[in-house]
Amino acid sequence: MIHIRRYSALLLVLALLASASLGAVAVPASAASDTTIVLNIDSTTATVSGSRVTLDAAPFISNGRTMLPIRFIAETMKAGVSYKTDTNGRVTQVSLGLPDSATTLKGVTLSLTSTTATVGGQSVTLDAMPVIRQGRTFLPIRFIAEQLGAKVTPASDPKTGKTTSVTIVLPAVTIAVPTQLSGAGATFPLPLYTKMFDVYASSTGTKVNYQGIGSGGGIKALTDKTVDFGASDAFLTVAETGAMGAPVLHIPTCVGAVVLTYNLEGNPTLRFDAKTVSDIFLGKITTWNDSRIAVLNPGVTLPASAITTVHRSDGSGTTSIFTNYLATAVPEWKTTIGAGKSVAWPTGLGGKGNDGVAGLVSQNKGSIGYVELVYAIGSKLPYATIRNSSGNFIVPSLTSSGRAAQIALPDDLKVNLMNSSDPQAYPISAFTWLLVYREQKYSGRTLGQAIALKRVLNWMLTTGQSLNEGLGYGKLPAPAVTKAQTLVNAMTYGGAPIPD
Repeated sequence: MIHIRRYSALLLVLALLASASLGAVAVPASAASDTTIVLNIDSTTATVSGSRVTLDAAPFISNGRTMLPIRFIAETMKAGVSYKTDTNGRVTQVSLGLPDSATTLKGVTLSLTSTTATVGGQSVTLDAMPVIRQGRTFLPIRFIAEQLGAKVTPASDPKTGKTTSVTIVLPAVTIAVPTQLSGAGATFPLPLYTKMFDVYASSTGTKVNYQGIGSGGGIKALTDKTVDFGASDAFLTVAETGAMGAPVLHIPTCVGAVVLTYNLEGNPTLRFDAKTVSDIFLGKITTWNDSRIAVLNPGVTLPASAITTVHRSDGSGTTSIFTNYLATAVPEWKTTIGAGKSVAWPTGLGGKGNDGVAGLVSQNKGSIGYVELVYAIGSKLPYATIRNSSGNFIVPSLTSSGRAAQIALPDDLKVNLMNSSDPQAYPISAFTWLLVYREQKYSGRTLGQAIALKRVLNWMLTTGQSLNEGLGYGKLPAPAVTKAQTLVNAMTYGGAPIPD
């Protein structure tokens, strides 16, 4: 069992994780003793259990009340925190999840314009309103201490009578945080997730078992609540959202490119536009030396052999990306085939997963299929340059796919990047998402499971991003990371924000 105190004990936790063999980690009973925190008024220097720490903002006195920076509460006292803002970005409300026991959080919501707050759904009155100073939110320490069951003792200057420091004696709470999580879904990011979760296990001791079974399979697994998270290259449809039975968050992890890969003698570099690609997969262009392909590829000797198309046989986010691109760019495709994770293909072979499509293309001369860029590179297959909406032929790359994500993003991050108007963007680009329930208290899930999931999501959005480009995936743009972290922080357990 991992003991999560309301103060930072990172070195202890890491040492214990390193010694653990499976599942939970054993901590000596003495580790759960009370914690003494000493805060100095108007100073960013404090002590926690005798160790010096630095706050990002100093406590201060306002109308005789000691105000404490909320970031310190969240990090040092292990409280979950989330914010609501107005249209100007100003904080209007703060919600806290205070560890109340090993399995429960106490939900506290405070307004920045009122002394009325709610605790566990009940209205209470504070002796001081929360305030914002220099961009930081401060809460009255007496109120927080009371909710945490802490003892607060102020110390004053004997000459002036002014409070100079505050000592908080904080009871510890023990929460069992599991060291194994599970997920399933998209094969599009499988190489990236495999590496990410290997690194995460090495650095934290928490293993994530991820199965690349296709976006459709991942959505079903989350719907059935058999995994901690699903993964999809397509955001949920209205019907899929309804089947989930509760709100689901879409957390992007990278930007990727779907490419047209083919198997021809000599494997020349080919160029396509959306109409030609559509006609190939509709079965209207059936040989490689067709004039519609030849006109796009002057100087390239094209064989008179038949074209064999290869598509996904399983419910696939990669298929959703590819068909949404064609539906956006080609009216005939939209009306005859449409877009989605599964469509009625008029011709061709079906392969399971990106690796299945790449394998069929490798085995069949004259074939063409669509896969995530990494799979074409891994199979040593060529991939086409595609004309974008500006008329430019763009090579799929980290840079060109990343440019497709440089757009105004909605707060829920459910957005298609295909056929970008950016003149240098690769047109078949997309986010891929992890899917998680916003409310984590369901089907017997523990508070520890919710904490473990939140930690791995935040790691993937920050430290984990350093792995993206080395594996052929684009990093998330900074605005996407910020919005994604807001979504992660919106996760709740029993209605209260989940501690980090």
